[in-house]
Amino acid sequence: MMIRTTGWRRRALTATLTAALSFAPVLVPCSAQAAVAYRLNDPVLAARIDGAPLLAFSVDALWRTARQGDAKASRSAVLEQAVVNRLLAGSARATYGEATLFASQRVAFAHNVMVDDQLVATLRGLYGKELEQAMQRLPGASLAGLVTAQPAITPAMLDVVFGRPGQLRLEYTLDAGQLARAQDVIVLRYQLPQGPAGTITLADVYRRQNVQGRVALFGRQSSHLQQQAMLALAALYVQHWSAQRFGAAAMADLRRVLDEQDTVQALQQLHGIGNDIDAASPVVKQLSAQVSAGEIEQYYRHHREEFRRIEKVKARHIRLLDERTAQTVAGQLSGGADFGALARRYSSAPDSQTGGELGWLQHSGAPDWLAQLAFSQAEGQPSRPIRSPVGPNDKAVWEIVLVDQRVEGYQDPASETVRYVAGNAVAREKAAAQLAALRQRLLGAARIDINRSILDQPLRVLESRS
Repeated sequence: MMIRTTGWRRRALTATLTAALSFAPVLVPCSAQAAVAYRLNDPVLAARIDGAPLLAFSVDALWRTARQGDAKASRSAVLEQAVVNRLLAGSARATYGEATLFASQRVAFAHNVMVDDQLVATLRGLYGKELEQAMQRLPGASLAGLVTAQPAITPAMLDVVFGRPGQLRLEYTLDAGQLARAQDVIVLRYQLPQGPAGTITLADVYRRQNVQGRVALFGRQSSHLQQQAMLALAALYVQHWSAQRFGAAAMADLRRVLDEQDTVQALQQLHGIGNDIDAASPVVKQLSAQVSAGEIEQYYRHHREEFRRIEKVKARHIRLLDERTAQTVAGQLSGGADFGALARRYSSAPDSQTGGELGWLQHSGAPDWLAQLAFSQAEGQPSRPIRSPVGPNDKAVWEIVLVDQRVEGYQDPASETVRYVAGNAVAREKAAAQLAALRQRLLGAARIDINRSILDQPLRVLESRS
């Protein structure tokens, strides 16, 4: 199947890049405006959303982080994003739950671990120099100075948790009983400055791992275990230092804001926004199954250019028996040599004496690899030498293809390709509309109080109707 990457496909890919590169999740445009009051005078508060506080510290941290990537980022826009995220995140968790929103955590890091890491990364990005200075005052001028003990961990202790080494496993996960036993295995003890003493257990380390990390733990890689324990201690230290400096409430609020930001991004991906066009999306899948034949026909009629394909090509080729000769011929072609003359001289194919003529190759459901190669080439430009796909015991050849003429057409509107592509596109549009409607309802029903003193420009989304 050959369809140009245009239209909605390109827009979807652009959305993927935008979501990956922007500081805040991309939101569906919407004209909804929430009724906003400006009654807050407490410098600690940036806003109250339905009575719940949003701290100025969090907004300032997000704004300063955003400015590291965009010097024109405004505090007002960051505040509005945080308010909308809080509303959407609350609705998302109530509707879908953690398991559905963060289904990928089976292979990636657990959501709470990712939020903790984002919190630590944000604090380090903003206060790295001060943290480094504080670390220099630790015993030994390093995090190792916080470690008070590293108890020996015997193979028998690990066997109790992970089972005997060498066992065949389908999943590298611990059940509730194994986790309880892992909680008894202390990897290190620590003492935070002017803070509590504590321990980091095997269970603590395990919870912070993705699949690769868990495989390493099951494989008894002691260096990985110790390294991950020290990373956990570093994260604890950054949060402890920040809580002493700014207060535990500020840390809790910033963590919540980062959590909400990730939750909204997960909600968008659930609706097919910000992910790859072929990525699985439960909402899009459900809506796609409900798209009617009339909707597909209408989409095809309005987006026909997206279904342009190559109908047939007129091509020639040169088949070479070794790569060295293939590169020699390719070099002569790039120097302007005649394709047909080189085919007659070097090609090992039966059509060599006709200049390598393949004639017209029609687009079919299962073209052979040489036809696929021809369909993928630009018109009038010889390809580089391409090695044939052969088995390990078969002799390969190298092909150079030249497309003399290409005829384009359109996918059959009744084809399965059109049904899938158009149905998916219509479903994504419906999913985006659903999310926009949800955003509008939430903003319309919310009670939002703003501290006007923290704004650096007028609000655009949360502007009062009154």
